[in-house]
Amino acid sequence: MLGANKLSFVIVAVYYAISISIALSPIGEWLLRLIEGVRKIETNEEREYLEDIFEEVYQNALKEAPQLNKEIKLYIIDAMFVNAFAIGRKTIAVTTGAIETFSREELKGILAHEFGHIRYGHTKALLLSVIGNMLFSLFVLIVRVFLFVSELLAVIFAETKGGALLANFSMVILRFGFDLSIIFFMYIRQAILSLNSRSNEYQADEFAYTIGFGDELITSLYLLQKVSGSQKVSIKDRMTSSHPHIAKRIGKLEGLGTQG
Repeated sequence: MLGANKLSFVIVAVYYAISISIALSPIGEWLLRLIEGVRKIETNEEREYLEDIFEEVYQNALKEAPQLNKEIKLYIIDAMFVNAFAIGRKTIAVTTGAIETFSREELKGILAHEFGHIRYGHTKALLLSVIGNMLFSLFVLIVRVFLFVSELLAVIFAETKGGALLANFSMVILRFGFDLSIIFFMYIRQAILSLNSRSNEYQADEFAYTIGFGDELITSLYLLQKVSGSQKVSIKDRMTSSHPHIAKRIGKLEGLGTQG
């Protein structure tokens, strides 16, 4: 029985490593773009409004961080909520809600912040969270179905009642080992994703300031604070949020300006 549990642990560990590798690969980035429903800039109006803004921020980011991927593209999400995020190594997405809410200058600040996430590799966490979790969940589902069918067949084809009980008991032990392994690796995943998640936001903010868009980001955060100020947030949500309080981010950025 101990050997079966060790085997379960090894199988889960190997698949967990595979799911992480896929999540952090270009395939993971492509899958997340697909899941999030991002699209390329299509219309002349979108190109005229967004491309110059994006290129200005991009060039400033490259001066500060020449190692940045030279193929980063801007994408659009057709949704009216206000959001922008970076994916992998060469994707920045912004919602139509953000485009309509922020001015050109404010958008520069937002984009500069997202370039900061790519610069410091923060985007890996999003890929691990969504793609890695999706692949791992698929694996768990397949194994659970396999264990259920195996247990059913073992009981059906057991020659004696005692043999059926033994087969059933063996599958229970195997399931227990598998479930324990899942809990262990899910705990590791959560620890990885939670590690420094809030400090990442401050670091991306500082990058935006460093490349010359600190004031623009501050203005956009003040506006975002007003937009989200009416939304009630529970204590649990505050504790588990990956983003610091907007006022704290504004305070840090204003402090950088004072130091300068």
